[in-house]
Amino acid sequence: MIDITYNKPSQKLSKYVRKISVFKSNGAIEYRHKLTPSAFSYLSYNHKDIPVSVLRNNKIQSNQRLQIAGPKIHEDIYVEYNGKLCQILVEFTASGFYYLFHISPSKLIDKLSDLSNLIPNKINKHLEQTLSKTDNIEQQIKLLEEFLFEKLHNALPFIDYIEKGLEVIEEHHGSIHIGDLIKELGISERQFNRKFREIVGVSPKYYSKILQLHYVINLMHSKNYASVQEIAYQAEFYDLAHFAHRFKDLTGFTPNEFIKSEKHIALKYFTDSIK
Repeated sequence: MIDITYNKPSQKLSKYVRKISVFKSNGAIEYRHKLTPSAFSYLSYNHKDIPVSVLRNNKIQSNQRLQIAGPKIHEDIYVEYNGKLCQILVEFTASGFYYLFHISPSKLIDKLSDLSNLIPNKINKHLEQTLSKTDNIEQQIKLLEEFLFEKLHNALPFIDYIEKGLEVIEEHHGSIHIGDLIKELGISERQFNRKFREIVGVSPKYYSKILQLHYVINLMHSKNYASVQEIAYQAEFYDLAHFAHRFKDLTGFTPNEFIKSEKHIALKYFTDSIK
């Protein structure tokens, strides 16, 4: 129904962009897709029909093809596709969006905003018009990267202790005590939590939960497990009940329901946590 392909971002953007994905359908589709929580921000370009976002049964329809989505922490968020899908999705690193756009992702939690709300309308219009003139996906990705290259000139400087904290959390796939991390960084808990929330958009504890969730989804995608209990063990949950409760709380599905469900495409998308 929906094909997803992946493109590595340019080396110049590698500290700011995690991956660039292309979502396509062969023809017109009608599909309601439940989003999986994410601590990352996204830039999307819709070349064909523009999907509708649904939050708590409130539909948000934009006529703008360039959009920014912030972190998603609510489990009741959907996207409805009615028509032909051809979308490029730029997923920023946890801190990349903040450094490039000088805006805390915390202001965009569970929100979809037109890119024109964040940059001068003249630049937004020029980018959208240029993108619409070609059907070549590689060229469209190149144009989006060129737009982000321009943002690099005014990018905010990296904050070392935040970047180190993010690196350690990712190395542990989210399974780490934040108190231990803060001790390792040698910084006050209050300062770290405040700055982390400003730059990433969510708290360090919640960010760790999301990375652990994405790692679990990667394990599910790999199909290299004998039982859900084995997945819980590999993701370092202390018991199956805690794992099942956390998973249901974040996604709205039990682990087994999630594996079998066709109401989401997370098992196709979150596939890069296992190196």
